[in-house]
Amino acid sequence: MDHHFTSRLPARFALPTLAAIGFAALLAPSLAAQDTVGDDASDLRQLRDELAGLREEVTDLRTELRQRDDAARAASDEVELSSSDGPASEDGTFFIPRRAAEFAEGGEPAQFGDTYTKPYLTRMGEGTYLGGYIDLEFVDSKGSGGDFFDQHRFVPFLYADVSDRVKLSAEIELEHGHEVEVEYAQLDYLFGTAFNLRAGILLLPLGKLNEVHDSPIQDLTFRPLVDTYIIPTTLRDAGLSAFGRLGESVGYQVAVTNGFRGLDAAGESVISKEDGLREAAPHEEELGEPFENTNDSFAYSGRVAYSPILGAEVGASALIDHYDELDHNRLAIYALDATLDGKALSVLPDPLELQGEAAWADLERDAFAKASGVPNDMNGYYVQANWHFGGAWLEECEGDLVEDGAHFTFVTRYDSVELDDYSMRRTTFGLNFRPDPTRTVFKLDYQFNDDSGALQGTRDDDALVFSLASYF
Repeated sequence: MDHHFTSRLPARFALPTLAAIGFAALLAPSLAAQDTVGDDASDLRQLRDELAGLREEVTDLRTELRQRDDAARAASDEVELSSSDGPASEDGTFFIPRRAAEFAEGGEPAQFGDTYTKPYLTRMGEGTYLGGYIDLEFVDSKGSGGDFFDQHRFVPFLYADVSDRVKLSAEIELEHGHEVEVEYAQLDYLFGTAFNLRAGILLLPLGKLNEVHDSPIQDLTFRPLVDTYIIPTTLRDAGLSAFGRLGESVGYQVAVTNGFRGLDAAGESVISKEDGLREAAPHEEELGEPFENTNDSFAYSGRVAYSPILGAEVGASALIDHYDELDHNRLAIYALDATLDGKALSVLPDPLELQGEAAWADLERDAFAKASGVPNDMNGYYVQANWHFGGAWLEECEGDLVEDGAHFTFVTRYDSVELDDYSMRRTTFGLNFRPDPTRTVFKLDYQFNDDSGALQGTRDDDALVFSLASYF
């Protein structure tokens, strides 16, 4: 008998098996004697059949044990591979889930994150992760805009740890249920903390919101006006980038890409007082194929962020480009941003968050650009305050309706943009509820809109907005 095998049998199989085999061994001499003296042959055949049956059961037990061992090893491997801790080195194989886990454990607001700190993902094969987010909006316009539902975005994510140093990230955006676009698709090569390379369709390093723009992160439904008309978020383009951190406090990213397309050689301009720079963004189709370079210049952009303490960050960024097909007129965009978590400073209440961004667009205009209707310089800004509350009494509902960390947030934001001689202003008050702290949010906002100047009265309708957004 294989004693090694019996020692590996589960307890509920081992004793019956040994007893059965021992019983068969005791019967063997008796069987031989009966055969010698010619006792009843039918009894002998019956015992031999029982012994054969016991041998089959042992074979089946061996097979089952082997299958259980294989399953246990597979489960152990899966736990190890999906662990958020990953290897100790910064550029280890499990870089992506580790980055997301470390950020979540730090407890900072999502606005301090980046493309690798989103609360996802589902593991799909060796080193590949799938996730995304979805949002739905209801708008009750108090003017001529009417009432409507909008399935604004459905955005699947695809991320991969290709190797220790090569990382892939991509998002495919489906807007309004029918418009399909590449949000970004970039390949990173990680050299170390101070310097790394990125290639593909990139999120340009211009302002902070352009990188952390996902609907579940935002506390209000609509993006700020400055990040709609001056920095047309989501601003992305094809090109190359370098990024990294210099010490503990300074991070940077620089990029060279194809650039804006605002005026073609025939004199058609898509830079306007009504839409700012939105239609001239590299991913738009107004003046050529998306991401196409229509002149001999490239766009150069970069952002430097300084974080003196955990929970506080200020950033400065800029983009230099030529916006016309003839390559005669320069476009420069400058931006400043700041984010502060109340827990970072003892003089502020812990539930408070403050954030803001300002941007200036400087457009050169020769005689041809002026004759084509290209407007003058533009600028805008927003300031926002968030106040979190309800965590203590929501704890009584944990496990039934909400998860640990559920909370409400009261939000107020003031927006302003100047598009040459046309101005828009918006004051928004909002209340949102997060049944879990990072993935899902219900938002209820009320907007007070006002405009003045050349197009006065075209965008002054107040609106009630409800939306639901969630990562998956």
